[in-house]
Amino acid sequence: MGLKAREGCCKNAMKFLFSHVGLCGMVVLYCVAGGFIFEHLEKNNEQQICYDSKEEYEPMENKTLTNMLNVITENDGNPDKSVMTIQLRVLLETFRDNSIAIGYDGSVCADYGKADGPTYKWSWPGALFFSVTVISTIGYGHIAPKTFWGRLVCIAYAVLGIPLMLLCLANIGDVLADIFRFIYAKICCCGCCRRKDKTKVVQIKPVAQEPEGAWRSDKTGNMVIPKAPPMKHEFSKIPPKTPESMKGMTNGRPDDVKPVRIIPMDVKSYKTQHEPHRPMPLRNDPVLDDDSDDEDDDFDDKKITVPLTVTMIVIAGYIFGGAVLFGLWESWDWLQSAYFCFITLSTIGFGDVVPGTDFDNPQAQAQLVLGAIYVLFGMAILSMCFSLMQDEIIAKCKWVGQKLGILDKNDDE
Repeated sequence: MGLKAREGCCKNAMKFLFSHVGLCGMVVLYCVAGGFIFEHLEKNNEQQICYDSKEEYEPMENKTLTNMLNVITENDGNPDKSVMTIQLRVLLETFRDNSIAIGYDGSVCADYGKADGPTYKWSWPGALFFSVTVISTIGYGHIAPKTFWGRLVCIAYAVLGIPLMLLCLANIGDVLADIFRFIYAKICCCGCCRRKDKTKVVQIKPVAQEPEGAWRSDKTGNMVIPKAPPMKHEFSKIPPKTPESMKGMTNGRPDDVKPVRIIPMDVKSYKTQHEPHRPMPLRNDPVLDDDSDDEDDDFDDKKITVPLTVTMIVIAGYIFGGAVLFGLWESWDWLQSAYFCFITLSTIGFGDVVPGTDFDNPQAQAQLVLGAIYVLFGMAILSMCFSLMQDEIIAKCKWVGQKLGILDKNDDE
């Protein structure tokens, strides 16, 4: 029994590991692996893009500067400065548009990775944050792979990661919903929720005929044990063995004496007739069956639904907490922080407001990691709330259907 019990515990533990903890662990490891992969594929290319954009920017800058000097020289003696102003404005607008198109920010490309140099966008925290936004389908777009292999790997990474993320969210959402429903029933409802009926009435079918030898009651109410019937064995009288009586015998038995004949009986039938029986219940009387299973001591969780207001409060609380944190980290106002949290948790992901983009901030890398954690936990909380809201909406629809007579009250489907 001990070995079987240990095997059962190990099997249940492995089942739980691979159903709940295993899925969450796989998602986390998948994101971590994606961070290392995209960092390796895009980090070196980021520096090369800096060199390419700088090579394209410098000739354009020199040409713009030369044209501006020519305009100033040509209009040096002209008292009307309006023509020169118009020409200079056109040159500056062209330079602005070309600079935006090139995307060069004036960084010293040779100083990438140094203490005082520019910070890599494709560092491991940045690549981790990008991986989370890919498999969660948020897709901010603040950074994107530029290399051939980076884009190819991104396609494969999303094809495998999105179903894994959705499966994990569905699984962990149901688990969190059950836990939240249990806490709501135990704490918020204060034990007022309906319990299962522990007293069960079992109807005994009428007994056709009581077996012989059953216990009966006399007029005083005392139990009377019936007497056992006589044994059904027949024996023939055997004369004593004397020298005179041994004459005329065959194998020690007189020739005129019949052999002993024993009538066998079934042991079970004999016990049934002669052993005392337990008192039979009265006919057609209900019997109270006290079921002491552990399930009877628990709430009927399947009938407990969490109100929509409670789930909305949970979502609003998580958004408010994130707004406070990101407001402190990024120096955003409360509306901008709440806007970012809502756009993130709803997987809209405009990308106009993204944490950790100020790479001059020494805490930018830590903010990216914490942002990824916030997204993962937020998706799980949102999945839990969606599951609770679905149960509540279904319960309300059933209630309306029963009131309208469309559904039967005993219909559980």
